[in-house]
Amino acid sequence: MIDTRFSTAMQIVVSVAVNDEADMRSTSQSLAVGLDTNASFVRKLLPPLTESGILVSLAGSKGGIRLARPSKDILLSEIYAAVTGSRKLWATRHEIPHAGLVGENIGDLSEYLCDRAEQAVVDMLGAMTVADSVAELRRLDGERHKLDAADTPAAGRRDAAE
Repeated sequence: MIDTRFSTAMQIVVSVAVNDEADMRSTSQSLAVGLDTNASFVRKLLPPLTESGILVSLAGSKGGIRLARPSKDILLSEIYAAVTGSRKLWATRHEIPHAGLVGENIGDLSEYLCDRAEQAVVDMLGAMTVADSVAELRRLDGERHKLDAADTPAAGRRDAAE
Protein backbone atom coordinates (compact mmCIF):
# COMPACT_ATOMS: atom_id res chain seq x y z
CA MET A 1 0.00 0.00 0.00
CA ILE A 2 1.31 3.45 -0.88
CA ASP A 3 1.80 5.73 2.12
CA THR A 4 -0.13 9.00 1.77
CA ARG A 5 0.65 10.52 5.17
CA PHE A 6 3.10 13.07 3.82
CA SER A 7 0.99 14.24 0.88
CA THR A 8 -2.06 14.48 3.14
CA ALA A 9 -0.19 16.33 5.88
CA MET A 10 1.32 18.68 3.29
CA GLN A 11 -2.16 19.45 1.94
CA ILE A 12 -3.37 20.18 5.46
CA VAL A 13 -0.46 22.54 6.24
CA VAL A 14 -0.60 24.33 2.88
CA SER A 15 -4.39 24.72 3.21
CA VAL A 16 -3.93 26.21 6.68
CA ALA A 17 -1.28 28.59 5.27
CA VAL A 18 -3.62 29.78 2.50
CA ASN A 19 -6.48 30.18 4.99
CA ASP A 20 -4.19 32.08 7.40
CA GLU A 21 -3.23 34.49 4.58
CA ALA A 22 -6.91 35.08 3.84
CA ASP A 23 -7.67 35.44 7.58
CA MET A 24 -10.00 32.45 7.34
CA ARG A 25 -10.44 29.93 10.12
CA SER A 26 -9.27 26.36 9.52
CA THR A 27 -11.00 23.53 11.35
CA SER A 28 -10.62 19.79 11.10
CA GLN A 29 -14.02 19.78 9.39
CA SER A 30 -13.11 22.42 6.78
CA LEU A 31 -9.80 20.69 6.07
CA ALA A 32 -11.58 17.33 5.78
CA VAL A 33 -13.84 18.76 3.07
CA GLY A 34 -10.76 19.75 1.03
CA LEU A 35 -9.30 16.27 1.51
CA ASP A 36 -12.59 14.53 0.72
CA THR A 37 -12.38 12.63 4.01
CA ASN A 38 -13.78 12.88 7.51
CA ALA A 39 -12.67 15.23 10.27
CA SER A 40 -11.53 12.40 12.53
CA PHE A 41 -8.89 11.45 9.93
CA VAL A 42 -7.59 15.04 9.93
CA ARG A 43 -7.52 15.02 13.74
CA LYS A 44 -5.32 11.89 13.66
CA LEU A 45 -2.70 13.73 11.61
CA LEU A 46 -2.69 16.87 13.76
CA PRO A 47 -0.74 15.61 16.82
CA PRO A 48 2.60 15.05 15.04
CA LEU A 49 2.21 18.37 13.22
CA THR A 50 1.50 20.25 16.44
CA GLU A 51 4.18 18.41 18.42
CA SER A 52 6.69 19.37 15.71
CA GLY A 53 5.80 23.06 16.01
CA ILE A 54 4.27 23.26 12.54
CA LEU A 55 0.64 23.83 13.51
CA VAL A 56 -1.18 25.01 16.61
CA SER A 57 -4.69 23.94 17.46
CA LEU A 58 -6.93 26.05 19.67
CA ALA A 59 -10.24 24.83 21.07
CA GLY A 60 -13.44 26.83 21.25
CA SER A 61 -15.67 28.81 18.94
CA LYS A 62 -12.86 31.20 17.99
CA GLY A 63 -10.26 28.44 17.90
CA GLY A 64 -9.11 26.40 14.98
CA ILE A 65 -5.90 25.30 13.38
CA ARG A 66 -3.19 27.80 12.47
CA LEU A 67 0.44 27.77 11.45
CA ALA A 68 2.72 27.79 14.48
CA ARG A 69 5.17 30.07 12.65
CA PRO A 70 5.38 31.90 9.31
CA SER A 71 5.00 29.73 6.21
CA LYS A 72 8.41 30.89 4.96
CA ASP A 73 9.96 29.27 8.06
CA ILE A 74 8.36 25.82 7.66
CA LEU A 75 10.24 23.37 5.46
CA LEU A 76 8.44 20.53 3.71
CA SER A 77 11.10 18.22 5.18
CA GLU A 78 9.75 19.11 8.64
CA ILE A 79 6.27 17.98 7.63
CA TYR A 80 7.75 14.80 6.17
CA ALA A 81 9.71 14.04 9.34
CA ALA A 82 6.71 14.80 11.56
CA VAL A 83 4.37 12.32 9.90
CA THR A 84 6.74 9.60 8.74
CA GLY A 85 8.99 9.47 11.78
CA SER A 86 11.63 6.76 11.50
CA ARG A 87 9.75 4.75 8.87
CA LYS A 88 11.84 4.00 5.82
CA LEU A 89 10.80 4.33 2.18
CA TRP A 90 10.91 0.54 1.86
CA ALA A 91 11.65 -2.44 4.03
CA THR A 92 14.65 -4.69 3.64
CA ARG A 93 14.11 -8.44 3.79
CA HIS A 94 16.45 -9.99 6.33
CA GLU A 95 14.72 -13.37 6.59
CA ILE A 96 16.04 -14.61 3.25
CA PRO A 97 18.73 -17.32 3.13
CA HIS A 98 22.19 -15.79 3.47
CA ALA A 99 24.11 -17.89 1.00
CA GLY A 100 26.10 -16.72 -1.98
CA LEU A 101 26.84 -13.28 -3.33
CA VAL A 102 23.23 -12.08 -3.48
CA GLY A 103 21.85 -13.65 -0.32
CA GLU A 104 24.77 -12.54 1.84
CA ASN A 105 24.79 -8.93 0.63
CA ILE A 106 21.37 -7.93 -0.73
CA GLY A 107 20.12 -6.70 2.66
CA ASP A 108 23.08 -4.34 3.03
CA LEU A 109 22.68 -3.11 -0.56
CA SER A 110 18.96 -2.53 -0.06
CA GLU A 111 19.55 -0.58 3.16
CA TYR A 112 22.27 1.50 1.48
CA LEU A 113 19.98 2.36 -1.44
CA CYS A 114 17.07 3.12 0.88
CA ASP A 115 19.22 5.43 3.01
CA ARG A 116 20.44 7.31 -0.07
CA ALA A 117 16.93 7.61 -1.51
CA GLU A 118 15.57 8.80 1.84
CA GLN A 119 18.34 11.42 2.10
CA ALA A 120 17.59 12.64 -1.43
CA VAL A 121 13.91 13.05 -0.52
CA VAL A 122 14.73 14.92 2.69
CA ASP A 123 17.24 17.16 0.88
CA MET A 124 14.74 18.05 -1.85
CA LEU A 125 11.95 18.72 0.65
CA GLY A 126 14.37 20.71 2.80
CA ALA A 127 14.89 23.14 -0.06
CA MET A 128 11.20 24.10 -0.23
CA THR A 129 9.07 25.93 2.31
CA VAL A 130 5.33 26.06 2.76
CA ALA A 131 5.43 29.61 1.35
CA ASP A 132 7.25 28.27 -1.73
CA SER A 133 4.54 25.63 -2.08
CA VAL A 134 1.75 28.21 -1.93
CA ALA A 135 3.55 30.31 -4.56
CA GLU A 136 3.97 27.26 -6.81
CA LEU A 137 0.28 26.36 -6.43
CA ARG A 138 -0.65 29.89 -7.46
CA ARG A 139 1.67 29.69 -10.47
CA LEU A 140 0.17 26.36 -11.52
CA ASP A 141 -3.35 27.73 -11.05
CA GLY A 142 -2.51 30.76 -13.19
CA GLU A 143 -1.17 28.52 -15.96
CA ARG A 144 -4.26 26.33 -15.80
CA HIS A 145 -6.53 29.37 -16.07
CA LYS A 146 -4.54 30.65 -19.07
CA LEU A 147 -4.94 27.28 -20.78
CA ASP A 148 -8.66 27.22 -19.98
CA ALA A 149 -9.07 30.75 -21.36
CA ALA A 150 -7.10 29.85 -24.49
CA ASP A 151 -9.25 26.77 -25.07
CA THR A 152 -12.57 28.56 -24.64
CA PRO A 153 -12.39 30.95 -27.64
CA ALA A 154 -11.00 28.21 -29.89
CA ALA A 155 -13.85 25.93 -28.92
CA GLY A 156 -16.32 28.72 -29.69
CA ARG A 157 -14.78 29.30 -33.13
CA ARG A 158 -14.92 25.56 -33.87
CA ASP A 159 -18.59 25.44 -32.89
CA ALA A 160 -19.38 28.45 -35.08
CA ALA A 161 -17.56 26.90 -38.07
CA GLU A 162 -19.49 23.63 -37.80
